[in-house]
Amino acid sequence: MTLAVVAMGSNLPPRRSTLQRALADLGRIPGTRLVRASRFRETAPIDAPAGSHDFLNGACLLETTCTAQQLLQELLAIETRHGRVRGAANGPRTLDLDLIVHGDVVLDEPGITVPHPRAHERPFVLEPAAEVAPDMRHPLLKATLNDLHQRLAVQQPG
Repeated sequence: MTLAVVAMGSNLPPRRSTLQRALADLGRIPGTRLVRASRFRETAPIDAPAGSHDFLNGACLLETTCTAQQLLQELLAIETRHGRVRGAANGPRTLDLDLIVHGDVVLDEPGITVPHPRAHERPFVLEPAAEVAPDMRHPLLKATLNDLHQRLAVQQPG
């Protein structure tokens, strides 16, 4: 079994219930168990089109037998089931699920990059990720998610 962290976000109503249903769906992925979910946080959209609504963000820790590629396919299918339509970059979305870390896997292939290439720069990802898996190590940066979150908090005081 591999531990994986998935970041979650929604900025189209009904945000909270969409995220809650997505958590249930994540726990139903074959060979996967939902270990822990963070609390949800309200965050302003970043680099989004004018008039975009605030996001509700969170993260969860999964235990899975899926490879990173298999898990990503499951995440994309869950997004689609929840009405995700891919349009403008950083545009509004019913559900966004990002694979942040998948054990110690490092991949950079068409369609998948793990660990997520910008997670360590995003407080709305690191704060909930550190809540669910504080001691998990980023396989490239060799720091725990909690350490990365603390470093970012110092760089970008709130």
